[in-house]
Amino acid sequence: MKIGLFSDIHGNIYAFEKVWKELQHESCDLYCFMGDICGYYYHQNEVIDVLKSLTNLICVSGNHDAAFLCGEDIMRNGAAQESLGSFKRLNENIKPDNLNFLKNLPQKYSIEEFKLAVFHGSPWDYRDEYIYPTDSLVRFKDLPYEFIFLGHTHYAMDSSINHVRVINPGSCGQPRDLHQPSYATVDLKNRKVEIKRVQYNPKLLIKDIMKYDKDEPYLVRVLKR
Repeated sequence: MKIGLFSDIHGNIYAFEKVWKELQHESCDLYCFMGDICGYYYHQNEVIDVLKSLTNLICVSGNHDAAFLCGEDIMRNGAAQESLGSFKRLNENIKPDNLNFLKNLPQKYSIEEFKLAVFHGSPWDYRDEYIYPTDSLVRFKDLPYEFIFLGHTHYAMDSSINHVRVINPGSCGQPRDLHQPSYATVDLKNRKVEIKRVQYNPKLLIKDIMKYDKDEPYLVRVLKR
C-alpha cells in the first residue's frame, strides 16, 4: 500500500496544481489530505473541485476549514487575521456542493487494518495543536498506531518513537520550513517515507494578494521567507 500525503493548501491553487501533478505520477493506492483547504488565499472552490473528484481520498478538516464555517465567530475559532480576506471572498462565491463538502469533513480518520490515523493537529487536539519536528514525541510512544499523519504546522517531518511513525508532509500552499511546497509518499509495507519538494512561481498568487489583500503584507512575506 502506497499513500500520498498532502496538507495545508490554503486556497493556493497555483502551488496545489503542481503538487497534485507530481502526486499523480507516484502511483499511490490512496491519498490523505490533512486539512486546511481554506484560509489565506483565494481559490478554495477550485481546490475542492479537485478533491471531490477523487474516489481514493481520505480528507480531514483543518482549523481554518472549521473557522470558515463558524461565520461571525471566525476569530474565536482559530483563524488568523490574515485569513479574513480569503474567507470573505469564499463566502461570496462558494458553490453549495462545495460548502456541503466542507461541512461533512471529519475531524479525524483511522484505518485499523493498517494501524494508521489522520489528524490536522494532533491525536489530542484534532485541529489546533501544533506538533513541530523539534517537539518531543513521548506522548506518542504508547498510541495504538504504527503511522500517524499530521498537518497544521506547515513544517515537514518524519519522526519515530517506539513503534509509532509521525509524518507531516508540510504545506503544499504556504510552506514555512523551506521555500517550496511539499508532499510525502509512504510505503506501508517497507515503511519507506519520502518528503518531496515541488517548484512553483508564486507570481500569480502575489498578484491575487495585491488585488484582494494588499493591506496584509504577511501573505506575501511568508511566501518569500
